[in-house]
Amino acid sequence: MAEIPSVQVVMPGSSDITFQQTGKYTIFYEYRSMVGNRIYSTSENVPGIIVNIVSKDTGDEVPLSSASTKSSYTIGSRSGIGLLDFVIDEPGIYELSASYPAVRGQQEEQRQEFVLAVIQNSVIEKIFGSIMGTVAGAMAIVLVPLAVGVAIIIMTFIKRRKARVRAMASN
Repeated sequence: MAEIPSVQVVMPGSSDITFQQTGKYTIFYEYRSMVGNRIYSTSENVPGIIVNIVSKDTGDEVPLSSASTKSSYTIGSRSGIGLLDFVIDEPGIYELSASYPAVRGQQEEQRQEFVLAVIQNSVIEKIFGSIMGTVAGAMAIVLVPLAVGVAIIIMTFIKRRKARVRAMASN
């Protein structure tokens, strides 16, 4: 089974992530996940959470936007939904934090833990490309014989029709 190359973090809380490459990344909310030896299972509905990414070098906040494409995955014991996109302009260490909005009378510790996975978009494109290649291959396996079969039926029909026309002409 394919493994998803990603960084997984258990939230609410914060975690330092080292980005070695610049580029576009997507944060996924993993409603089924395994981190270490612990299994996490939450609702597929994304909870109301606040997510931030800050450069440890500069203190600058990285702008986040809604995921540009509706993407989700289920691979092995992991299932996730695309949540937010962001761009890393400089490699380095960044702090990813996520929390529930403050609600009167409810403490943060009482809220359910959840998993966020950060995946570089080039990796997503590779995974999607290999899946599309597999789907295209499967379609070719099904459609090529079908097309050949239809061509044989049409050619047989035409030849029989010509033979009938010749037979009727010679009578």
